[in-house]
Amino acid sequence: MLSFHPDMLWWLLLLIPMIPLAWWRFARRSARPAVPWSTTAAARTVPHGWAARTRWVLPGLRTLAIVMLVILMVGPIKGDEQTSKSVEGVAIELVIDRSGSMQALDLTLNGRQVDRLEVVKAVAADFVLGEAELPGREHDLIGLITFGTYADSICPMTLDYTTLAEALVQVRPATEAEGANTAIGDALALAASRLNDLEDRTDLNTDDIRSRIVILLTDGADTASEIDPVAAADMAAALGIKVYTIGVGRQGLVPMPMKDAFGRTHIQQVRSDLDETTLQAIAEATGGRFFRAQNTKSLAAIYAEIDALEKTEVAEERFFHYTDLAVTPVTLGGVHLPPLLIFPMLVLLLEIVLATTRYRTIP
Repeated sequence: MLSFHPDMLWWLLLLIPMIPLAWWRFARRSARPAVPWSTTAAARTVPHGWAARTRWVLPGLRTLAIVMLVILMVGPIKGDEQTSKSVEGVAIELVIDRSGSMQALDLTLNGRQVDRLEVVKAVAADFVLGEAELPGREHDLIGLITFGTYADSICPMTLDYTTLAEALVQVRPATEAEGANTAIGDALALAASRLNDLEDRTDLNTDDIRSRIVILLTDGADTASEIDPVAAADMAAALGIKVYTIGVGRQGLVPMPMKDAFGRTHIQQVRSDLDETTLQAIAEATGGRFFRAQNTKSLAAIYAEIDALEKTEVAEERFFHYTDLAVTPVTLGGVHLPPLLIFPMLVLLLEIVLATTRYRTIP
């Protein structure tokens, strides 16, 4: 953006006397005889050369130089807009149940009947990356913990959301050999510990974290924890960590794939029980909220609501860096220019050279 120093515009007033002065001196000098003659009748018959006909070039050059100098005194400047962003993000630990009951086939995804874990992974990925009604998270540190009988940190807190999404895709329901029970308390305690340890991470800038939260999703009740879920919630609250709890799936009888003695898979109806009381207690103890999702649409709406509740604050400050074109080389429209002060100097130099050579008068 090109402009002038507003406090220097009064210098333009100099053009009022200086331009007439340059031409007055030329007119005065032209009217004054250089050499006295008794008569000029014979001289008038001599045709004028091109130098005589273009004597106006000298005052013209001087006028141009004066105009350029006065404009440069006003201070032409080029402003480059720059933006400074200050971001206060949220540290989010996604805690996802992968116990055996997450294989229940009571949810749909894109018109297909799939297990609970498949739906949870898809919605959680949309929450991180953004899709449809979920805008995605920016500038937030996000980690992933899964749990069956044991809680595991699958992805450390990161800003690399693509890697996190790839880790989500790899999550599978726990087998009996891996431990297919439900350790809500242990998983919550691990999440609180990971969030608390962020200050020790030298590879991350944690100074701009405005809040730390856990989004804990399960479809059942705690059956395997060494740490009581409510005690883990109290620990999180003491560390200033807010916990949002989500109960997913239908209550009562739900279709579940089961293997018979020959290894063949059959669909059987099994009872699904969700411990809403404990999940509500966890949320209340930490200042969070408890949500209930019985289908894919409601689960996506819950993540959208959490996204709205935990917004990243971005303060944007715009300012201009100004360059004085009179004394600083600059690039305009891809053309590299020297300081503009050089141009009136060149015009004055040209006027002096012409006045002492081709346009020289005697005396």
